[in-house]
Amino acid sequence: MKLSKTFGVAATLLCLTNGQNIPSKVTILTPKPGFEVGVNGLGWMIDIVAEFSAPTTSSSAHASSSTTSAPSASASPNTGGSGYRRSTADLDDGFIPFLNSPNLTTFAAGPDPGAPGFVCLISGSTMNFAGFFELNAITNSDALGNILEAYFTWYVPVAALGSNVNITTSVFFLNTAAGATYTKDPMTDPAVISNIATVSFFVFGDAASNTTAPANTATPVTIDVFTPRGGEVVGVNGAGWMVDLLLINTDLKANLFAPINGYAPRYHDKFTDPKFAPGVSKAVPGLVVLSNTSTLAGGATTNLANLFQINAVTGIVNGVISEYWCTWLVGSAFAGKGQPSSLTIFLVNGTAPGTINGSLPTNIISNVVVQNFTLSGGAVTPATTASGSAAAPSHTSSAGAISVGAGCILLGALALLL
Repeated sequence: MKLSKTFGVAATLLCLTNGQNIPSKVTILTPKPGFEVGVNGLGWMIDIVAEFSAPTTSSSAHASSSTTSAPSASASPNTGGSGYRRSTADLDDGFIPFLNSPNLTTFAAGPDPGAPGFVCLISGSTMNFAGFFELNAITNSDALGNILEAYFTWYVPVAALGSNVNITTSVFFLNTAAGATYTKDPMTDPAVISNIATVSFFVFGDAASNTTAPANTATPVTIDVFTPRGGEVVGVNGAGWMVDLLLINTDLKANLFAPINGYAPRYHDKFTDPKFAPGVSKAVPGLVVLSNTSTLAGGATTNLANLFQINAVTGIVNGVISEYWCTWLVGSAFAGKGQPSSLTIFLVNGTAPGTINGSLPTNIISNVVVQNFTLSGGAVTPATTASGSAAAPSHTSSAGAISVGAGCILLGALALLL
């Protein structure tokens, strides 16, 4: 399946409702400042969250942050309705859920098809790496359909950016479509409409340690879920949302994420991998992810861990993998539309089961996370009634399209994953 760059950018500007998107705050979730990431120079990721706000009267003041703080997984949802709907009036609008597979021609230096104004610079290069971000998701909206938050994720599968080297990454948003290169100073460029988030880190160029020992505690792994957060409304018409979670090994001597235990960084998508399907993760074999509203085979009992496109090493300590970051862009409304939903997430010792029937396994080695959120319905997120329940979702025009206002975004071309 191919998607031309011309069509990809045009699709972000067509068939959209009126309004504006202003990504005023951008935060780099990973890499973290000073961290070592990846193995053999590859298998790491850059994960960005953008918060949207109302337009300001001046775009000349930019805040540069070298140590941007990540939103807590338990932080209160972003509320208040300050986001703005997609627009045809501004080239920086057109934020859409998008799987930018390496199989597509849009996967190249230049604009991100899901966010045309996004810029990512690395270590002084003028190349705009935004076009290499595979996953683009809408992770929080208000009851009127205003986008409040979006995530952008890039998995680095090769050591082309170097190994055993220090790297600095800067990201920000423009009020116009970005190009393949960016040669201006973002601190003085009036087109910059967000802060400039910057982080320096180290790309680990060697193999990960395989030395293991018995764990000192019953639950040596901590799971943080960054999105979806409790109470948020996610996606577009039940699709285009993201599950973004971090696994932290708190017992480095146990070395639970050692390659010898089957853990391996991986990018995995439908376009290139015929084994893209629910089941045990090929990258993080102990992970279990359950959806209480899943309509896939097996329903709520099916382990969905193998649907995560990105599984990256985001922390290395003395050669031991301390962090795995797992990210899944949900490309179809497999869990429903315009309704509450819930995910249950945990890690087991060894290989996880493909299905969970009845009680939870006895070999869980992490906290058990339950996230309750709302799946969007129709082109905009569902309005709530006085009782707080979601209004009835609108209907799509066909199984292969997301309805947005009077137009549509081709779901098969943009983000169909399941």
